Amino acid sequence: MFANKNYKTDIKYTMQLNRFVFRLLGIWPCMDIESSFFENFSKILLILGCYLLLACELIPTILYVINVEKRTRVRLKLLSSVMFTILAVLKYSSLVFSQNRVKNCLIRVRNDWQNVATANARKFMIDRTKTARRLLLLCSLFMYSSGLYFRTIVPLNKGKTINDRNITIRHLPCPSYFILFDGQISPAYEIMFFIQFISGFIKYTITVAICSLAALFAMHLCAQLEILMTLMNNLINEPEEKNLDDRLAVTVEYQTRMRSFLQLVQDTLVYTSLLEVMGCTIIVCLLGHDILTEWEDQNVIAMFSYLVLLTSIGFNIFIFCFIGEQLSVEGEKLALTACTLAWYRLPDAKARALILVIAMSNIPTKLKAGKFIDLSIKTFGDVVKTAVTYLNLIRKVME
Repeated sequence: MFANKNYKTDIKYTMQLNRFVFRLLGIWPCMDIESSFFENFSKILLILGCYLLLACELIPTILYVINVEKRTRVRLKLLSSVMFTILAVLKYSSLVFSQNRVKNCLIRVRNDWQNVATANARKFMIDRTKTARRLLLLCSLFMYSSGLYFRTIVPLNKGKTINDRNITIRHLPCPSYFILFDGQISPAYEIMFFIQFISGFIKYTITVAICSLAALFAMHLCAQLEILMTLMNNLINEPEEKNLDDRLAVTVEYQTRMRSFLQLVQDTLVYTSLLEVMGCTIIVCLLGHDILTEWEDQNVIAMFSYLVLLTSIGFNIFIFCFIGEQLSVEGEKLALTACTLAWYRLPDAKARALILVIAMSNIPTKLKAGKFIDLSIKTFGDVVKTAVTYLNLIRKVME
């Protein structure tokens, strides 16, 4: 029996980046021992602080759209920012209230690393872990680079402008209306600029956290499917009677645990993935409209900023769909492996025991957004087509 002596290092390597991202938001669950009062209190403060910063951006922007900005075209541009912030609040709330489910999933991942049976199985899991880390880093690169550009370079490049009433306006990352104070006077302007910058950082971190969680669990499931296929093949390739019952029992147990873990992951990501797909479809549509209007106005810098945001959000949806596609492909491979097993090489009683194993292997292995939208490359194409359709509708209405 293979003993994974490096399981602590493997677990740390698997969860290291996820732990860092989730701790920034105060929602990384403690898996070993009960958290102390100080740790729980600091987490609560951090969560409340994130909500407060998001509210400090969302509420003034909504007030600006309602009370100050009267041009429909400009209101439509600001709507994408408002939508993105609302989605961030909803996704963050989903993560906060599903911490126990996330904890259970992480415990299952940890247990799988501790119970690795062969060196080949460990190799499968490490390869998939590397893929999950690459997806996390790519998502972080796109989100933070686009956010840094939109939150600093774009507003600072606008400089100071003078409105119709001969008042000098200094631009914030998100136009805002403040009831209790004047946001153009120092140090109020600098404070609000900093708050909006941090608020943007929180929004991008929430998106990266959800993507990293989906990548970690989906890639871990892919590794478990590969291990299960190896166990099935070993049943036929090593048909010795003396330990056939044990190997069959291990295969059935492994398949049952894999299915239960898939259901747990589905329940954990059901709302966040739905918000990601549905919300980002609307935002992509609005950003496409913003790019076209800036093109007509020949505003290259603003057009480029919206293009960068469109690319990052589109890539984020693609990562989700890619993850689901990889899991579906591995599920199809498992079904093919089960259906092509040389079961006739086994004794009759043992061959009959494979009926349920084959039947369970033919159940589709998929991740669904909201339990009704399959995450796949086809879904990504549908998202793009839907966004373009609604973009054309908005363009017709605005004409």
